[in-house]
Amino acid sequence: MWHYLCERMGNIAYGLTAGAGIIWRVGNAARFVYQSMNPADLKPYQLQYLIAVAEQGSLRLAAQTLGVSSSAVSKGLKELEDVARVVLFERHARGYVLSAAGRLLLARARTIISEMEAALREMRQTQADQVTELSVGITPWVMHSILPAVLQRFKALRPDVRLRIEETLGTEYTGLRDGKLDFSIGLAPHPEDVPEFLVRPLFSYVQAVACREGHACAKMRSLEALKGQEWILSHELRQYGAPFHEFFATHYTDPATGASSAKAYFTRSSVLALHVVENSDMLSILPWPLIETMRARYRIGVVPLRDTITERHTAFVTRRNTPCNGAIGQFVDVLMALVQETGSHRDAEWARIYRTVELIPR
Repeated sequence: MWHYLCERMGNIAYGLTAGAGIIWRVGNAARFVYQSMNPADLKPYQLQYLIAVAEQGSLRLAAQTLGVSSSAVSKGLKELEDVARVVLFERHARGYVLSAAGRLLLARARTIISEMEAALREMRQTQADQVTELSVGITPWVMHSILPAVLQRFKALRPDVRLRIEETLGTEYTGLRDGKLDFSIGLAPHPEDVPEFLVRPLFSYVQAVACREGHACAKMRSLEALKGQEWILSHELRQYGAPFHEFFATHYTDPATGASSAKAYFTRSSVLALHVVENSDMLSILPWPLIETMRARYRIGVVPLRDTITERHTAFVTRRNTPCNGAIGQFVDVLMALVQETGSHRDAEWARIYRTVELIPR
């Protein structure tokens, strides 16, 4: 079982490797603690204990969640700290708080446990000839434009795969970190910020400021002229590219605390953002392909800014240990093929959407 799992997981950067050991990067000092170890030294239950205590903040509550004794959890954590030769938790009056090394291990532990569970599911599915489940995060502009056609073609190609799809916004990719998603098609994070992810850009596009029809700012030419307006946004201010990042940092962020202004509202739903823009004076920043997709459904317009706006990328994002062949690779291939086909599509709406994106050579 362990050898099968190690083969599935591959090499995890800054984490566990099947024969090499554990490397921890702690803080800005880039201090590394290395301990050569045999995979047999690390037990799955130890990682489960780590996850449970981190989530509950208490040995007692973690033990209750797992259905074991508090002493068993305490012993398992001590074993894990001995193996890694680092302190994983700081004990405070308010409970157990992860150390810097513990926070790093927590992300890897969730991935490892998730991959073990996936490996078990795959083996059971192989034996029972069951349907394979694939969990996918999709960015709104793809979801509301070409995704139905992608699903139709993919299901004809792989009728044995059951897809679970959710909307993905911003660059947090919590579902990937927690192992709930197999991959995402979404906003490309900076590779240096996510060493645990594989990021492959697929499309480039620009963003635009959206407003309702007849908005007082509908003819503004400068982003600076929009300061003081209220915004409904789908991800954190720091995740926007230039010039929006600098604009929000200057006018909508407290320089002392870094907190966002009360005039910046946040939602985890692109449809909600569009609905609010259509029915209020709030502005939003949306990808051009999403605006073109939704113009027939929502009464929205675009502020004709003359500012130079940095291109953003829609990317294939997954954990580095996730195999990208099989169903995952086929899904991406179908998506790319259909986007290329839209370039010669005679339908006016498809043509408008296609003109707002540029394919990045693979």
